[in-house]
Amino acid sequence: MKKVLFVIDSLNCGGAERSLLSLLNTLDTKKYEKHLWILHPGGVLDKVVPSDVTIVQSPLYSKIHQWIMRLCQGLFSFRLRQNGKKTHQSHPAELYWKSFGFFTKGLEDSYDVAVAYQQGTPTYLVATKIHADIKVGWINTDIMSAGYDIRYNAPFYEKMSYISCVSDMLEEKVKGYMPQFASKIRCVYDIVSPEMVRKMSSEVVPELKDLPSGRIVLTTVARMAYLKNYPLAVQTASLLRERGVDFIWFFVGQGSMLGSIRQMIVENNLEDRVRALGLRLNPYPYINGCDIYVQTSLHEGFGLTISEAKMLCKPIVSTDFDVVYNQLEDGVNGLITKKTPESLADAICRLVEDKNLRQQFSTVLKNSVADNADTEIRKVEELFGL
Repeated sequence: MKKVLFVIDSLNCGGAERSLLSLLNTLDTKKYEKHLWILHPGGVLDKVVPSDVTIVQSPLYSKIHQWIMRLCQGLFSFRLRQNGKKTHQSHPAELYWKSFGFFTKGLEDSYDVAVAYQQGTPTYLVATKIHADIKVGWINTDIMSAGYDIRYNAPFYEKMSYISCVSDMLEEKVKGYMPQFASKIRCVYDIVSPEMVRKMSSEVVPELKDLPSGRIVLTTVARMAYLKNYPLAVQTASLLRERGVDFIWFFVGQGSMLGSIRQMIVENNLEDRVRALGLRLNPYPYINGCDIYVQTSLHEGFGLTISEAKMLCKPIVSTDFDVVYNQLEDGVNGLITKKTPESLADAICRLVEDKNLRQQFSTVLKNSVADNADTEIRKVEELFGL
């Protein structure tokens, strides 16, 4: 049995977090002793970690070490302030590690496999502070577009046995960013069970009850973060109202931009059309209850919620971030638009007005969605040396 450690920042309700939980649920307990280090515990998904997973406690620090870490916090705060003044800004995770990395403790235990399930701090920790025979760096976003400096991050990825990307297109991008590591870069798709998604989608939620007959329901599920591009959704909602579309649009997700997006909704007098619900532990009823699923992202590593919407056979409109073409074929199983309010509104209106096209997309998706768990688990086992 192999002793495997997964490291992740937190277990809030994001795509990487849901993907990790699916992987932990799927890994064979007869083959793997599963350990999980959550760097910032207290997320809403902490409570649904499988019972056969051992939660690793963060190391304790002496009083002297705690004093040093307070000095590091001051240095980190200073670097953040200076970073805000620069034209080319560093990613906050890089600044954090520059400030804290030298004094940050790892774990005393050794592992057969250690997996950094996110770029940034989990990757830096696994690369430099964890003892493991095999180290895997999981990349679930376009790291260049997300603001990471390839030159700074490359030495950490050099220490990895494998680099795992969550889509074919992301794999090619990462090979372009770090061609020196091409031989150890792999593609493993996020593991999501259609059966689990469908089961969870049957939950009854109050927001979807007693809606006026004929009103089109739109849903977007994503973190309230810059790369998810919620301002575009608000601007599109304004255009839809101007065009006389009778709709309600649910934004499902928590994050740093939630307050500003809610304010934007108020400023555009869209309170009766757009509802920023915040975090929902189970987002699937909102996808299942919509007429059209809408993704407005600037960039994605894979686009997990699109995959989940496909499992529920929902007509999808998405912006044209690179990896969307791994999941959607424009005009065949969804519509792909430019990242402008006009383009997004045009596509939504097209589906609103053409019920037959919506049904056509749903039928195509119903006939094509497959459970990828077995295939992807085999890839994972290859990475882990089985």
